[in-house]
Amino acid sequence: MGSAKKKSGGMSFKTRLGLIAFVLIFTAAFVVWLLNRLGIVTYDDLMIRAGLKEKPAVSPVFQIHFVDVGQGDCTVVICGGQVMVIDSGDRDDSNRAIGYLRSLGIRDIDYLIATHPHADHIGEMAEIINGFNVKKFIMPRSPDELIPTTRSYEEMLDALSAKGMKITAASDTSFSFGEHEECRADLITSHLENADDLNNYSVLVRLTHGDNSFLVTGDCEKEEEADILSRGTDLRAKVLRAGHHGSSTSSTAEFLDAVDPKYAVISCGLHNDYGHPNKTTVNRLAKYADKIYVTAEVGSVVFTSDGEGLSIETRKTGK
Repeated sequence: MGSAKKKSGGMSFKTRLGLIAFVLIFTAAFVVWLLNRLGIVTYDDLMIRAGLKEKPAVSPVFQIHFVDVGQGDCTVVICGGQVMVIDSGDRDDSNRAIGYLRSLGIRDIDYLIATHPHADHIGEMAEIINGFNVKKFIMPRSPDELIPTTRSYEEMLDALSAKGMKITAASDTSFSFGEHEECRADLITSHLENADDLNNYSVLVRLTHGDNSFLVTGDCEKEEEADILSRGTDLRAKVLRAGHHGSSTSSTAEFLDAVDPKYAVISCGLHNDYGHPNKTTVNRLAKYADKIYVTAEVGSVVFTSDGEGLSIETRKTGK
């Protein structure tokens, strides 16, 4: 009689591999728990070391405030005691930009920049020029046929004239910012000659503080984005203030490739008439940025840098 085959009681290779993986994961999880329990390494430390969480700033050497001014733009930068204000939002009954500056205890403004002279970017410029000690005012040149005749624009010019201040024409330049030159500011201008929209003459401001960088884009649209990209301009920034309130005309994939932001901020008003931010644009930004902040939803967004770490907070303000 032939003998029957003896069945193997061993595990398959696939089963053994799965068991090994389970043991390794369980062991790693136990080690992490034990280290955290003993106070040797915290969960946050491990997340930071793994690149899954931002290292927080330990001192507020540099702050950039993306101010909730409704359907408009206003950015306040404070570095080493110096102040830069980029745009002022539109004029409104509550003077949001003015109120925000005063809440920060600001009296002197070293650089006041208008990215372009549309009312939702210069609406409170006259009040700022009249109410603060502004040392330098910067605005890009615009074609004569596109220069606005709005009340906001005329009052801004009148305020500058009354203070005996000149407009410094924006140019592609870099300068140190901060009492101890802690920050670098790069101004990036449009080289377009025949654009039919004032948005495409916006001046962009790129700020670098140690390992952290920020790009403020005004209402720069795809035509100006392409122009800037064609010149090989360094646009890399950890934080991007998305162009034109997150509209469909800005933040092309090519532009975002060059910026490669980790965070994006969209400044717009709640239930605005323009449909900002555009859903397609938000989805495109989400392919790059880990987090997108919309001021209409979260209020003002404040990034604090110490040159290495970066802390983020949102601040709801009264409407």
